Order: sequence, then structure tokens, then C-alpha cells
Amino acid sequence: MHRNVELFSASLIKMTAEEDEDSRKKILNSLYILGCHHPEMVLTVCHDYLSHHSTLTGLQGAVIFDTMTMITKKTLEQISEGLAQKILSLAALWITKLTGSQADSQEAASNLLVTMSFRFMDQVLQLTMENLKEGNVPNAYMVKTLTKMSTENTLVMMPFLKSIIGTMIPVLFGVKQDELKVVFAAALGSFSKSILLYLENTEKASDLTVTKDSFYSEISTVYSTFFKVWLQKEPSKLNIQVVEALGYVSSLLPKDKFEKELPKMIPAILSLYKKQPGHFSITECLRQLLDAAMEMGHPGLKTQLDNLLNNLHQQICLSVGANNQYTTKNQTEILRCFIVLAPIYADSLVDFLLLKLENTEQQMRVGTLTVLRHLISSVSSHLERKQVKIVAAIKPMLQMNCTNHEKKLIAQVICAMAQHGYLEPEEGKATVEFLIRQCAASIDSTTSELTNHQEEQVTDEDLATVCETVMFMITNTVKMEDALWPFLLECVTMTQYTKALTTICNCLAHLGKKKPQGIGERFSLIYSGNTNVPRAQALLARLLLVSCCPNQGRSRAAAALRLLQVLNFNIHPATASWWDEELPALVDQLQGHLKECLHDQEWEEKLLLFLSKTLNIIDDEEWTSQLGDEMYQQIDTHDRSPQEKGFLYKALGIVLSQVRKRNIKEELHQMLLSVQHNENAEREGAAIAIGFCAMTHFNDTLSSLEEFANSNRIMSTNSFFHNNNDKPDVDLDQAKSTLVLCYGNMALYTPEELLSRIESHILSAISEFITSGNRIKAKPRNLTLKLSIIKAVTMIAKSLHSNYQSIPFNFIRKRELLMYMQNLIQDEPQELLHGPVRKLAMIACLHLVQLHTESNQTDILTSQLIHTCLTSTFSILPLELDKDKDMASSKDSTTLYIQTITALQELLKEILLQDLSSEGVQAMFQQFEEWIISTKDYERERAMDMILVLLKYMEKLDAFPLINMGTLIGQIMPHCADPLISIGQIVIDCLYTIFNIQLSYGGTNLDQYKEQLEVLKSIRQALAYPDTSVLLQTCLQITEVISKCTPHEQLGNLLLMAFKGLSDQQLSCSSAAAILIKTIIKKHGNELQNQVPELLEVLRSQLQLIRCKEAKLSVLRSIAILAKQNTAAVVSCLLTYPVPLDMNTTEIWRSLAEDTDCAPITIQVLLDTLNKQLPTGEKKTYPIYENVALYPNAESLAVTCALYQIINTPTSAQAVIQLFPKLFSTLLIHLNSSINVYLPKVLAPDSEARQFEFVVESQTPRSGDMCMKCAETLMDLLDRTGKQQVLNCLIENGGWNLMMDIHKSVMGIVLLVKTMASYTDTSLTRIIDELAEFMPSLQECQKITVAAFFGELLRSSLVLQLQLTDTLMNRLLQWLPNSSPVLQLLCIKGLDNITTGAPQCIEKYSRQVLYSIISMMGSREHNNEVLMFEVLSCLDKHLNLLKTSTIKPFLIKILTAVQPFFEFTSDKIRAEAFTVLGSLAKCGTRDPKSCLCRQIHLNLVRLLLQLDGNSKEVSRSCNSTLHSVIPLIISAKAVSVIVKYLEEPTLKYMEFLRVISQQLIKDFPERIHGYIMDCMSYFNNPEEQLRANAVTLSGLFFRRPEKHSRSVQRFT
Repeated sequence: MHRNVELFSASLIKMTAEEDEDSRKKILNSLYILGCHHPEMVLTVCHDYLSHHSTLTGLQGAVIFDTMTMITKKTLEQISEGLAQKILSLAALWITKLTGSQADSQEAASNLLVTMSFRFMDQVLQLTMENLKEGNVPNAYMVKTLTKMSTENTLVMMPFLKSIIGTMIPVLFGVKQDELKVVFAAALGSFSKSILLYLENTEKASDLTVTKDSFYSEISTVYSTFFKVWLQKEPSKLNIQVVEALGYVSSLLPKDKFEKELPKMIPAILSLYKKQPGHFSITECLRQLLDAAMEMGHPGLKTQLDNLLNNLHQQICLSVGANNQYTTKNQTEILRCFIVLAPIYADSLVDFLLLKLENTEQQMRVGTLTVLRHLISSVSSHLERKQVKIVAAIKPMLQMNCTNHEKKLIAQVICAMAQHGYLEPEEGKATVEFLIRQCAASIDSTTSELTNHQEEQVTDEDLATVCETVMFMITNTVKMEDALWPFLLECVTMTQYTKALTTICNCLAHLGKKKPQGIGERFSLIYSGNTNVPRAQALLARLLLVSCCPNQGRSRAAAALRLLQVLNFNIHPATASWWDEELPALVDQLQGHLKECLHDQEWEEKLLLFLSKTLNIIDDEEWTSQLGDEMYQQIDTHDRSPQEKGFLYKALGIVLSQVRKRNIKEELHQMLLSVQHNENAEREGAAIAIGFCAMTHFNDTLSSLEEFANSNRIMSTNSFFHNNNDKPDVDLDQAKSTLVLCYGNMALYTPEELLSRIESHILSAISEFITSGNRIKAKPRNLTLKLSIIKAVTMIAKSLHSNYQSIPFNFIRKRELLMYMQNLIQDEPQELLHGPVRKLAMIACLHLVQLHTESNQTDILTSQLIHTCLTSTFSILPLELDKDKDMASSKDSTTLYIQTITALQELLKEILLQDLSSEGVQAMFQQFEEWIISTKDYERERAMDMILVLLKYMEKLDAFPLINMGTLIGQIMPHCADPLISIGQIVIDCLYTIFNIQLSYGGTNLDQYKEQLEVLKSIRQALAYPDTSVLLQTCLQITEVISKCTPHEQLGNLLLMAFKGLSDQQLSCSSAAAILIKTIIKKHGNELQNQVPELLEVLRSQLQLIRCKEAKLSVLRSIAILAKQNTAAVVSCLLTYPVPLDMNTTEIWRSLAEDTDCAPITIQVLLDTLNKQLPTGEKKTYPIYENVALYPNAESLAVTCALYQIINTPTSAQAVIQLFPKLFSTLLIHLNSSINVYLPKVLAPDSEARQFEFVVESQTPRSGDMCMKCAETLMDLLDRTGKQQVLNCLIENGGWNLMMDIHKSVMGIVLLVKTMASYTDTSLTRIIDELAEFMPSLQECQKITVAAFFGELLRSSLVLQLQLTDTLMNRLLQWLPNSSPVLQLLCIKGLDNITTGAPQCIEKYSRQVLYSIISMMGSREHNNEVLMFEVLSCLDKHLNLLKTSTIKPFLIKILTAVQPFFEFTSDKIRAEAFTVLGSLAKCGTRDPKSCLCRQIHLNLVRLLLQLDGNSKEVSRSCNSTLHSVIPLIISAKAVSVIVKYLEEPTLKYMEFLRVISQQLIKDFPERIHGYIMDCMSYFNNPEEQLRANAVTLSGLFFRRPEKHSRSVQRFT
């Protein structure tokens, strides 16, 4: 533990070298705390470190010593003597011996010694005194150490001071340097001061034998050295230090020595002022000498008095007005000198000062007044004989043109004289008048602020404050009451003292309270002997007038009302009790607004109501009339402010409304002529006065206005009401403004029984300024007139509405006035707020909308009005963005803006109240849509704040359903994540209010939703310090609350509105909208089934507008969630969108695929949808040449496109693999379902029999799209399911190109099957099963693809491994009859392919196959060469593989069916037919009666003739067939010869014919005739070669041997 402390301490000490001050402080604090707990160890470490690092910087050494000092002060008693000795030696060493040490380190070491001296005094004294040995140069810091010890530890040091001083004295003579002399002077002065303090506090002294005489010899020596040697040198720092020490040293001199030296000391000290004027140390020394002299009986002081007074006066004059602490300190010390002299030399002192007071020099008078004030206040008892003389000297100065500084001092002198009874009543009035005059003086605000180097200046305001204070002080002086009362009452009505009325009234109220106040003892003013005392009406008028401005005159209004309360009985006895209750309440209202200004208009209304009630209580018309006269006199006063004059007009209006015997008409006319129309306050006041008069004098008031309107002053401007000059006279417009306001106030105060006259007289007069005929006039350019018109319309609307219940009527001109106000608002600059037009116009609209009208266009007008008001208000630039605004106007602009917003709020509330239906509420909040998505922060904030205000208002109304709750929530919720924090908090408040409204109306128990609402509150608090990393999590919490509290029927509307928030310019708001959508769909998606199409359509359109990538992804996930809950509805809706798919639809499909739960469901629904295009149970026959029916359903293409997108989404791989067989099968079925294909009737002569293209009719682009899209989808399906080998093989062989080519798509399918079979694709079994399930419902066009697939698959040996042969063969055989040629062709090709893929299975299907082929050969399709060629080819292959026994039952039918094809024009058909005949040869015998032999003989000539025809293909076929059949009919011996000819590479045809003909003649003489007839049938054959062959062969038959010639005789 100890080791750890040492190591840690050492580390901290090393770190004290840190240059950063803050770091260094923390290190030292840690070291100090550690030292307080382990002082010995820490101090030892510090000692060792300083001992081994003597070259430390002064700063580091100082901070270590300072830390040691702090630790020592805290733990001095815990330090061992051994350690203490080490520390003392170290400190002494650093102070005296070490080189390189700096002053701060030495000072710190000295402080450590002083601290150690409190316990180790002897050791410290020993170290320090060694430094003072004679002959050594003393160390200054060792001397300073002694000085500090004497000051801080006086009682302990006292026994040692004599010896210390004695030791120092010899050293003094050897000191040469002034710096060291200064140190010794300070030390000896400090020793002397400590001795004096010790002697003054004898109760604490340990040695009572110590006296001044104890130090006689030492102090005398020191005095002589200081005064006679050191002080005589040139002015320097030493002189000041010596003088400072002399003040203490001289006080220790014996009396005789002091008396002897005093005459020398005073002149010497005073002479120093010449060298260093105003120095505090000199003055302090002088005051100490005077104190000592007075204590010793002022020996020899009188002779020095004149010199003293002159010097001291001169110094006080120099010091007054200086604005620094040192000079003030010196001035205080000078005044102490005067106080010291006053008890003995008072008369001389006063005479001296009064003589100086006559001097005209300002500084001289100021200094004199300063001393005089101080003397009167401090030693007044010594000046009693001089009181009258002093007052007489001051009185002339009251009328002198003095400076503010002099006036301030005069006021202070007056205060001192009043408090000490210097002032008699007459003199008192003069001084009071002086004080009031200063309080009422104009304050010059141009006085510049002073710097520290300038002299103090007294501003007008400072002077007034001082005089007010003096007035309050002398008011509390009993001796001054007669001078103040009732003289101050006379000052109340004197206008020159208006600015002093606060002081006057407060003083009078204080004095009045001292008068009798009890019942029966109330004091009363006596007017007989005091003719200057104002009458009661004058006092009331005056005090009410000065009370009308509550924020002016230093609480003047409160002071005036307090005075009124004191004078209540003197104003009128009837008001006493009521005023005692009312006036304190009014004063309290003023006191309650000390920190904030009370609204002038509100206060005036209270005063006017007070006046009105007062007059009602007095109920004395004569008294009231006299009050009116006093008010008229007040109006005529020239120095009235417009506000005061306006108040007087209003008060006069109240007075006139209560009198009957005056000429009201004339007086009102004169009042209007006295108004300064360019002053708004006067104009407003006069207008209100007119209104007050109208309550009781309606006709006279109206006549007065008409007379004023027609007076010469108005008529001189060419028609007051119809002046159309572009630039009318300003005074004229202002006079018009006054007149308009007067009419407005008349309407406002019109009695109920005269309400009908508002329209007929008042509104008609005002309308002249608004309309011309039936049109709205150009709006007045003069702002004053414009504002007056607005106010007048407002007052008319107020009047009509206030009487609406008792006198309902249809206000026809409501629409006209609303449009006028709307135009005024529109004309205001949008971004700038230059005046109150907006505010007042909206207030006017507020009252107008309350009025009844039968117009059917109110809704449209109201909507326009709301839009106009919102645009005009929300667009105003905030003050921080309005660069044209200066600081002076910012406050006013802020106030005006707040008032404008308030007016807008009240207007919207009233409009909302007019129509609280769902449509009305919806229409209101729709107006805010464009503002809450504004890119400007202040516009969004204002809109949201206004929505909150309206919601709060709705909350206070009676409960009603918030039917559009969902729309409103969806509109505002995204802005809980607004970048502006305040907007997010407002949104939370809005949501809270919405739920409160809704839940309250529904009768729901709010307790069950209390937890959710509390969540909103907590979230609001969290938004005050938002963290961007958790903001979206906060939004999620909000959406959870919304999903739980929002009624289900509102969810659709909520989502539709939230969709709009996705395109918000604020990305955070867009994200919040996405979170809301996702949460609602996740929680309530299954309830939205009926709204899916609408929701998806809006979402799809919004996707392209979303700027935030994260929000877009969230929306797509939301759609996937909705699809998972309503798969069929979502998929059905998505399939209605046009193809090719746009980007938005594509992203939606991909989002469904990305959801692992949604993907398989979606794929299944898509497949089911696609398969629904396969009508079940439909049967149709096809003529031989009819093409396949078109399958044009556009939905199929949409499904295919959707599947394409899903398959190409990586995350859907699992679902795709799972559903691969069904996907593959469905796509395969629909590959060519929209292509109209048919077979050509004629085979292409030059093409190979197995390579052909179907003919495609002209199709729409969509038909080709379907084929291509299916092929592309299949391609991607193979890729995504791990069948890349199949895919790549098809690519290499051009399979996909074939598949996407509508002419060759079947060839592509063939290649697809080949490839899949070649890679032993085990999924083929499931694919075949899926295809087999579709068979009953497939249309012909879809069967084509399947037939091609099945047929080609039969070519592969894989069908045997997978045991698919039965399925494939059964389906192909099933489709073969009654199908289209195309389908028949593909089925035949499939039957053909089994001979390759599963030849061992041929016998199993032989019967069905042969029946089908024979049927096909005898059908009506036999004229289709393409089809028949495949039929014959298939038959040939099967015949070659079938057993003879299998074929024989069908032999006759085959021979019969094939016979017609021997004469086909198509070479390929003939060739294939001959091949079939040759294949049948294996079933034959040499029995000439067998059917096969007969058929051979029947067709033998054809074979022989076409053996050398133009068609090589036919020739080869005939060759092969003859090779097979000849052995059946020719004798065995001849067969080899004939066959030999057929086997030759080049057939020797003519020779062959000769040989074969001879053999036939030989073997079948009876058939020669038939052979010749067959040859003759070719004589007309279009082919020349055949005709030639026929002739040749027939000729050969005629060349028979003799024995056979009989058979051909008939031809010759």
C-alpha cells in the first residue's frame, strides 16, 4: 500500500510539468487529496523530488511548493519533526542557495516556511535570522518570510519582534539596493502595525508588560533612518513604501518625540502630494499622523491647519468624479481626515468650505459639496452653530445652472440637512421644488457610456433617481411634513411636473396615509386658505389621465391610483367605500405586470369602466359636467401625448354620454376638429368617444359626423367620398380614416332598438369606401384608411352578431365584405410582415363568418378564404431569416406576428365551429396538406402547430365523432420524424389529442388505453433530445400506438393518406410514413381485403416518387405482408397493370418474392390464375386445314411477366425449387398458347422431311411477347433451380433463340427436351405428372406444346428409367383423333420417336398405334402432305420393329390405306409409301394368292417405272422396296440375278427392265396383260421420264417368247 502511494505520488509530481493549465490543476488537486490522506509519504516524495531536481523550471517548482503548503496547512499536526526539519531546510535552500531559481519558486518556498511557523516557529526563526547576520547581504525572500509571519501569526511573533528589529537595524545601514530597502521598509512597517494591533487587543495579549516604550530605541532608530535618510531621496517606489511604513512607525514614537517631529512630518508628507498627487499611501500616512496627534491632544496642529485644509481640499477636488477604485479609496481616506479635524476645528472647517463654495469652478464646488455632505452626515452635532449659515449658502445654488454632478451633490446635501433638521417650511419648499424639478427634467438619452479611464458623469436619469430617493427619504422625515403638504398637491396638476408625478404621488400618498382615515375622521382639503390647491374634478381628471399609460413614467399609473385612494373622500364622498375596494385591485393588476408590459388598450378599458361606474355612483350631472370641463382644459394643453389625448377623448365620451344639458352635437364637432388625424391614438380615441356618445345621443352623434363630413375642411378636397385621385392628400385620407372609425364605433355601441339603422345609415356611409355601384373599389393606398375600414367592418359585424339572437336577419352583404377582406390579405407581401392588415382583416373575417346569410356559395368562399389566410400567414419569413429587420423592430415584429397567428387561429376555429360535420372537418384539414410537406421548416412547423390548436379546440367542444380520424393521422404522423424537433413534438401532441377526442366520443373507457397514451407522452419527452440512431425506433413505437387505438374502419383512409407522405421531401418523414404503413398492414392487413385494389393503385403510383431508398424498401415489404394476408386479392390487382411491367410493378413482384413466406403462396396463386385460362370439358373438332384457335388472354402474359420477376429474385430460390415442376409445366403449356399456327399443305421440295417450320398467321405483338416471355421465364427458371447444364447447352445450340422465335418455338421445345433428357433430369417425372393433370382442360393451342414435349421425350431412353412411357403414349394416342393437323403431326412425331427411345415397348402399343395410323391415313387430312409424310414415316418405323404376327392382322388395312399414296404428286410421300410397302414384305409369303402378293403385283409396274424417275428419293425407295418384294413373287432361281442388279451402285435400268420383264413373262404370263395396262396408264404422265419408262417397259412385255405371246395378242 505504502509503495503504491509513493509510486503514484511520484508519477503525479512528474506530471506537474504539463503546460496545459487545466490538466495541471487536476494533477495538483489529485496530489493534494492524496497528501491529505498520506501526508508523510507524499511530502517525503515531494522533498526527495525537489532535492534531486534542483534545475526545475520556476513554474514547476512553485506548483510543487504550493501543493506542499496546502497539504501542510491541512495536516500540520501530523508531520513528524524529522520530516519538518527536512522540509524547512529544503525551502531555505531554494530561497537562498540554489542558483537558477525564479521568483515564483522562492515565493512559494517562503509561503511554505510561513505555514510551517505555526508549529515550528523556533526552527523557522533560526533559519531566517541566520540570513540577517551582519556582513551578509540579506535575502529578500527571507525578509518577506518574516514580514508574512508577523502579519499572519502576530501573537506568536510578538515576543521575537524586538530582537528581530534589533537584528535588522545594523543591516539597514549596509543595504544599498532600493529593491532591498523596499523589502525592509515593508517588513518594519508590518512589524510596527503588528505591534499596534497587539496593543489595541490587550484582551488577547499573552504579555501585558509590552508597551510602546518597550520598542523606544529600536523604533526611534528606524524612524530616523526612514524619515531623515531614505525619504529624502528622489521620488521612487521606495518613497511610497517608506511613507506607508512611517504611518505605523510614527504612531509608536513617544509623545515628546512625536510632538517634536510632527511639525516636520506634516509638511514633509504634504510635499509628497506635489510629486505624486492623489496617492493613497500618502493620505493614509497623513490620516495616521492626524489620528495620533488628536490622540495626544493635537499638539502643534493648529499652526498646520491652513496648510492641511488647503492640501486636503485640493486633493478632494482632484479625486471627485474619478472612476477608479484606487482614487475612490483615496477620496474616502481624505474625508476621514476632515472628520478627524471636525470635532476640534469645526468652525474653521465650515468657514473654509463655505468660502470655497462661492468659487465658480465646477470641480471646486463639487469637492466642497462632497466634504460638506460628509460632514453633515457624519459629525452634524459639531456643526449646530453653523446650520443657518450652511442653509443660506446652499439656497442660491438651487437656482443656479449647475451640472448634473453638482445637482446630485446638492440633492444629497439637502437630504442630509433635512434628516438633521436644518430646513424650515419655507426653505423646505424651495428645496422640495428643486428636487421635483430635477425629477421632472427631460432625460437626455444621448449620454455616452463611460470607459474606466473617463471621469464619472452623472446622467439625467441618474440625477432623477437620486432626487426621487431623496424625496422619499425626506417624506419619511417628520420635520418636513409641513413643507410637503399640501404644497405637493399643487404640483399634481402642473404639467411641467408630469415626469415627476410618480414621485409626487407616492410622497402624497405616504403623507395622506398619516392623515386621519377612520370613519368620521377622514381628512378634507380646505380650499379657502389654499387657493392653489386643485379642485376635486381637476385632480380626478389629472390623475386618471396620467394613469392611462401603465408602462410609462416609472410606475406613474400605480402611484396616481394610490393617491386617488387616499383622496377618495375629497374627490367625492359617495365614492369612498367603492374606491376603497376597486382601486387596490387596479393597483394590484399593475403590480402583477411589473416584469411584463400591460397592454395599453386593456388597461384603458379598465380605467374607462372605473370612470363610468364612478360617475354612476356620483349620479350628479352638474358635478359630471364640471369634470367634462376639466377634461376639455386638459385636451387644450399643448404638451399632451397622442395616447393621453386619445384617452381623454374616450373619457370625455363617457362623461358626455351621462349628461343631458350640454350641446352634444357642437361639442363633438369641436372635438373632431381638434383631433390630429395623423396620430392613431387620437383618431382611435375620438372614434370611441363618438361611439360612447351614440349610446345615449345617437341622432346628435350621427348629425355631428355628417356635419364634420361636409365641413369646409373636408369639402375642400373635391368630394370626400368619391375622390379618385391617384395620390390623394395624406391629411384627407387620415381625416377619412377618423370618420370611418367613428361610424364603426357608432355601429358597435348602437342600442339594440336602433340596430336597423346600422345598414341604412352607417354601413351605407362606410360602403362608399369599399364599393362603387356593385363592384369592389380599388383598395385604398393609404394604410391608415385601409386599417380604419377593416376595423369599422369588424365593429359592424360585432354589433350585428351580438344582437343576432334577439334580432335575427339575413346579412346580404356578408359575401361582398368577405371578398373585400380576402383581397386585402392577398395584396400583402407574402414573405414580409409590414403591418397589421393581415391580423385585422382576419379578425374582421372572424366576425363576418358568424353572421347569417342565405347565399349558397358560402362553402366555396370559405375554402378560398382559408387558403388565402394560410398562404398569407405561413409564408412570412421568420425574423432570423429577414435580413432587412434591425434589432429595434424585431420585438415589434414578433409581437405582431404572434397577434396575426392568434387571429388566424380564432378565424379557423370559428369556421370549424360553423360546420362540424365530417365533410367540414375534412375540408378544414385538407387545407394544411401543402404546408405540412413544405421544404421550409418554419412553414411546416406553423402548419402543424395550427393543426394542434384546432384539435385542442375540438377537444374542448361537446363530444362528436372524428370520422376522418384515419385521414388526419395518416397526414400528420410521418412528421413525428421531422428534422425539426419541435415539429415532432407537436405531432405527438396532435396524436394524443386525436385519440382523446375519438375515445371520448365512443364512450370508451380511457383507462384501457391509458398505457398507450402514456407511451405517447414518454415519446414526446424523448424527442426533446433525439438520437438519430433511435428515431425510427421511436416512430415504430408511435405506429404501434396508432394501430391499437385507431378504429378498423379508419385504417383504409389512414393508409391512403400515409401513402402521400412517402413522397415527402424530408427523407426522415418518408421513412416514418413507411413505418406507419408497414405496421398498420402487418397488424390489420387481413381487414383490408376490400380495399386492396385502391391501396395498391395508390402505392404503385407513389413508388416512383419516393426519394428515400429505405422507405421504398419498407413499402415494398409492406406490400409483401399485405399479399401474404390477402394473396388472391393482391395478385389479382397486380395482374391488371399493363405489360410490359413498369419499374414500380416489377419492384412489387420482386418484393413478394423476397418474402420467404409470401413467395410460394404468390407463385401458387399466379399458377392457378394462369391455369384458369384452360377451360374444362371443351371439345372441338378441327377440319383438316383448320388452324389452331387463338388463345389471346392478356392476363396470361401478365402472369408470365410476374413469374419472370419472381423467379429472377434471388431470395425466392427455395420457393421456386419447391414449385419447379408446376412452374415448368405451366410455362410450357402456355409457351405457344397465343400463337395461331398451322401446317403447310405441301412439303417443301428441297427440305429434309424432318426439318420444317409451322406457318404463323399475322398476330398482335402480344402474341409474340407471350411466346418470348414464356421462353425467357423458362430459361431463368432453369438457371435459378440449378440446371445450368441444360441452360448452357440450349444456349450453345441456339435452343432459346428457337424457342423465342414464334416460327420455330416447337423446335426449341424439342431441343429443350433433348437436353433435359441427356442430363437425366429426374424432375421430368413430376413435370409429366403436372402436365398430365392439365390434359383435360388444355386448349388445342396449349396441347401443341405439350405434345411436342411428350413426343420428343419418347425419343429418349430416359422414359424407360422414369417409367413414363405409358403416360406419354396414352396422352399422345388420346389426342391423335379429331385434333388439328398441327397437334396430329406432333402426336405422330411422338409415336415415331418411341421407336428410338423405347423400341422394346412397341409391341405393347402396336395395336393402338396401328389403328391410329391407319385411321389417320384414311382421314380427310390425307391431302396434307406434311402430316401424311410423318404418318407414313411413323408407320414404316413401327413396321420395321413389329413382329410379323403383330402386323398380319392389320396387313390388309395397311395395304388398303397406303395404296392412295403411291400416286401422290409429292415425291416424298410416294417414296415413303413405297417404303411402307417394302416394310410389309416381311409379312408376305410366296403364295401368289396372298393379299400381299396381289398388292405387289398391283403396284409392281409403279415400282419399276419410278425406279428410274426424276426423283432420286422415289428411285431409292423403289429400289429398296423391289429388293424386299421381288423374292416374294419371282422364282427363287431368278431372284439373285435380279437383286444383283438392284444392289449395283449404278443401276443399269434398261438392262434391268429387260431381265425383270423377261422373268415376269416367264413366271406370270397371265399377268402381263395387267402389267401392260399399268404401263399404258403412265403414257399421259406429266413426267417425261416416266412416260418413256412406261413405253420401254410395255415394249419389253410385248417381246415375249412364243409360248407366252397369246396373252398380249389383244393389244396388237
